[in-house]
Amino acid sequence: MRVIQGIGLAAIVLSLSAVRADDLKSGPDKKIGGSFDVKAVTGANQGKTLCYV
Repeated sequence: MRVIQGIGLAAIVLSLSAVRADDLKSGPDKKIGGSFDVKAVTGANQGKTLCYV
């Protein structure tokens, strides 16, 4: 009897997690607004300020 109850409980937990998985989203919702400046610390451009868009 315990085995059947355990299987039933596992089925409920798995079905609930599958329903909640649809609500998850990855990454930002909006784009970043504009460019930004970064100072290079290493590499060929060391010490220079770089603009990323």
